[in-house]
Amino acid sequence: MKLCLSISALLGFIVLVSGAASNVGCFVSKDSCTAFFSGFPHVQSDLNKYTKQMLDKSFDFLLLSSTFDVYSMNRPGFKKLYRKTSDKAWEDTIDLIKYQSKRGASVTLFKGNEEPITARNISSLLQSSESSSLQLALDYEKIMATEAHHIHKKISHADINKHYDPDVAHYLDEKLIEYQSGEIRKLSGYITNLYDIMNEANTKELGIELFDEYLNKVE
Repeated sequence: MKLCLSISALLGFIVLVSGAASNVGCFVSKDSCTAFFSGFPHVQSDLNKYTKQMLDKSFDFLLLSSTFDVYSMNRPGFKKLYRKTSDKAWEDTIDLIKYQSKRGASVTLFKGNEEPITARNISSLLQSSESSSLQLALDYEKIMATEAHHIHKKISHADINKHYDPDVAHYLDEKLIEYQSGEIRKLSGYITNLYDIMNEANTKELGIELFDEYLNKVE
């Protein structure tokens, strides 16, 4: 009798475990095994596109820096400024890829004829003067910053569709937006100072030379 009860209890336990396992199978599937969560999928394509634009920025400023080397305009300060911007954009590109991978996304940097968000013009990069290059750099930073703000809004409380994702918002604030605000302020100051120098006809050439030396020290 005890043996029968023990066998019955064992069979009951097996059935109970089997039922629990089948219930787990109902809720867990291969498709659900992903790092996607919260509002991230809502901005995945935007971040992918932004990563491509950040890579373009790195190449563009590397090209811009080459127009001020010793074999052309010989402005080491301007060259250093734009090379530093290029290197920062390269680091940001890598960091953006790592962050998207952490959130379960794969990044595609080359997707055919995709319209860039920046007003890229290779000839304008190669023919830039000191003043026009600073204006180009400022415009570039504003376009990138505006796009970052647009992505931030899509996953913030300001989004009426409520695709809120504080992790993405924090990442954009800390890694991109704060830096971009500082760069825009800095470049605006450089442009104002350089224009004041260029308005002094008698000392214009010397002033530009000294301004370049200043950039070479502070950048």
